[in-house]
Amino acid sequence: MSAKELSSVGLLSDRYASALYELGTEQNCVEKIILDLKEILKYYDENKDFILLLKNPLISSIDKKNVLNYIFQKNNAHNLIKNFLEVVSKNKRFPLLISIIKRLIDINSEKRGSILTTITSAENLSEQQKENIVEKLKSKLGKDLSINFKIDKSIIGGLIIRHGSKMIDSSLKSKINKLKLVMKETQ
Repeated sequence: MSAKELSSVGLLSDRYASALYELGTEQNCVEKIILDLKEILKYYDENKDFILLLKNPLISSIDKKNVLNYIFQKNNAHNLIKNFLEVVSKNKRFPLLISIIKRLIDINSEKRGSILTTITSAENLSEQQKENIVEKLKSKLGKDLSINFKIDKSIIGGLIIRHGSKMIDSSLKSKINKLKLVMKETQ
């Protein structure tokens, strides 16, 4: 994607997420909506077929909406989610759904005064490891943190910590790539 396309994706995601946040605030159900939408993030993270479903232009918006409605009905999702899916379907914005959900979570964190921090590891961390990381981050940053843990086997080892717009990448993948660049420069 070009920079222009990325910025329009971000702008559209922000508009949809902001509108959904405002409606959720009016109906006093923001936390419930976010909890419901996090189910979609789980499917997205765990199932490659689900990713293809959302991004495939050959699958109709109605079919995509029906699959998502099934997931939400199974989980007793808030009625506002159904209305939101109607708008997304009508405007054919399913490829943006994940970025809309992530932006909504960010907006909610910002409004509550906490900054979203995402910690990515190659393998599942133990509860003790997670607690140690959270303690160290809170002592360094001194803020109310909203922390998400993710697993990405492609980083091989180490951690990637994203805090707001800052990123600390101590992954093995990153170190290998840096070493490759240095080796290319010496040739």
